[in-house]
Amino acid sequence: MPIDNYSYTNRMYNVHPVEKLLFAFLTMILCFVFDIYTNIAVIILMFMITVLKAKIPGKVYIKLMLIPFSFLMISVLAIIINVIGDKSAALISLNIFGVTLGITPKGISTAVTLFFRTLAVVSCLYFLVLTTPVVDIIDILKKLKIPSLFLELLQLTYRLIFVLFDTAGEIYTSQNSRLGYATLENSYRSLGLLISSLFIKSYKDSQDLYVALEARCYNGGLKVISKDYRFCYRNLIFIVLIELVLISTSILLRR
Repeated sequence: MPIDNYSYTNRMYNVHPVEKLLFAFLTMILCFVFDIYTNIAVIILMFMITVLKAKIPGKVYIKLMLIPFSFLMISVLAIIINVIGDKSAALISLNIFGVTLGITPKGISTAVTLFFRTLAVVSCLYFLVLTTPVVDIIDILKKLKIPSLFLELLQLTYRLIFVLFDTAGEIYTSQNSRLGYATLENSYRSLGLLISSLFIKSYKDSQDLYVALEARCYNGGLKVISKDYRFCYRNLIFIVLIELVLISTSILLRR
């Protein structure tokens, strides 16, 4: 689990999880409140802190940021191209089966804002996940009185996602070594077999996990020993200053 490994080996591992959670949460709020310039600033800021301060490899961070990129492009295109009533308000318009589709300046503005806002929020989440172990995040949420059932499901789902990815990678490597993706027809067949095998394997793994928990006297609660951290007032001051700079800059740019 590469992401989990980085969360334990990064340079910010010993920073109190509450400080990192507070910083990520407050910055995400600013992404929703202010405009595109704030979002771009947050993307750059999170990149610098995650890569330069926490020493997460830049290639790894960029690859992770590219994951939501394809989904974003589809969403952006759906917002840019929409149904319009007045052709004069559109930069480009096209009539298809009596329905007028067009691109308007407002649609472009909304799409660009959504694009950078989403990337900014994702960068905040990546900062938190890459620098803070999930065990520590769950421990904080537990102290905030989040229902234990939700936290256990969160922890188990997080673990099983990586197991699923590893299994899919192993099956794909096995199929590829046997020329399973040599032709388009073979690719579709191999992909179907991969998905079906993955479903069966994930079900079996979930059953094995439950049996393992039952063998260890599972009574409905997952007990994990949490590490003791110390608050650093210098970090808290830094967080406040960063947020104030972002707020003041955003207000000035709005004028």
